[in-house]
Amino acid sequence: MILVVNSGSSSIKFSLYEYKNNNDIEKLASGMAEQIKVNGKIIITYQGNKHEIDISLPDHKVAIEAILSKLDELKIIKDIKDIQGVGYRVVHGGTISKSSIIDEKVHKQIQDSSKLAPLHNPPALLVIDKFKEFLPHSKHVACFDTAYHQTMPERNYIYPVNIEWYKKYDVRKYGFHGTSFNYINKKFEEIVGKEKNNLIVCHLGNGASICSIKEGKSFDTTMGLTPLAGIMMGSRSGDVDPSIINYMCTSLNKSPNEINEMLNNNSGLLGISGVSSDIRYVIEGYNKNDKMCTLAIEIYTQKIANFIIQMINQQNQKIDAIIFTAGIGENSQIVVEKVVGKLPLLNISVDQELNNKKYEDYIKINTPTSKIDIYKIRTNEEIMICKDVITFLKK
Repeated sequence: MILVVNSGSSSIKFSLYEYKNNNDIEKLASGMAEQIKVNGKIIITYQGNKHEIDISLPDHKVAIEAILSKLDELKIIKDIKDIQGVGYRVVHGGTISKSSIIDEKVHKQIQDSSKLAPLHNPPALLVIDKFKEFLPHSKHVACFDTAYHQTMPERNYIYPVNIEWYKKYDVRKYGFHGTSFNYINKKFEEIVGKEKNNLIVCHLGNGASICSIKEGKSFDTTMGLTPLAGIMMGSRSGDVDPSIINYMCTSLNKSPNEINEMLNNNSGLLGISGVSSDIRYVIEGYNKNDKMCTLAIEIYTQKIANFIIQMINQQNQKIDAIIFTAGIGENSQIVVEKVVGKLPLLNISVDQELNNKKYEDYIKINTPTSKIDIYKIRTNEEIMICKDVITFLKK
């Protein structure tokens, strides 16, 4: 069995998989521990049944112990030693270019990268250390959001600032959502039966980024040193004039950290609409002709379209497909339609009937006259992490 873990400061999401000799992977259960340090709840979905347990979770160690205990009580696992591998989503791995066994060197890299991902890496490291205590027999594998983007050329990851900032302080573009982009690239290879494709992939969730995939590898992406960069998101601003920070520090008498927090948590769709960072509520306002919700949707889709054009221009060769994925990209017909509508130079168009059609795994939604194929593909970061763990188990 393989456990896939995605941890936050107050939650631990997990999925349990069984790997069979014929290379089949079966998802046995999934769930999460939430409200850690506050109240506490364990949720486990198994064989179509959802189990919710209110339980005191004062810290992550107690939460992990509770998760493993409930998996045992529900007879999902017979023996804790059956969990042979644990894969962890780690947001920032610096320049590590692939998933790695968490030895002392990798552990230190995660720790060192905490300065670049202070909200994500510390809780991930805490959970890794605690799972190692409970599962010392397992192989523990870190799967980094940044790893897939390590193929970017220098001209795409070096910022136009003093080069000493890069040499001494690691100031460069790292990119994120790499596990998702890697999955979409491989899934597209399966769909078309061809490797080394040229793709523009729009991962549009509450956090969002776009990746230019050239001949199967990350060539450029919109997120940068941190996940704040790039396109407008649910509550993040995306790219803005950096002078805004100093100006608003003076105007609001706030520190740079406080302004940075506002750019992360009170901007984007939430900041413009004044309604929510959840696009579903913004779209509700848009459908009711609410002025600010309409403005938010227009800015959001224009920013995405602008980056698509920029990345196609950089590739300078035939694009095999534009792909929309993640919660918004997979499910919001309005966003997809409006983004494509803002790309007149590409001579592409969406078939509205296909765009509105329900689908399980993927769907091709462009009209026959479209110059570039357009797909919606459901991402699956968990299965990518599981597969990475399997490669280490095979070794």
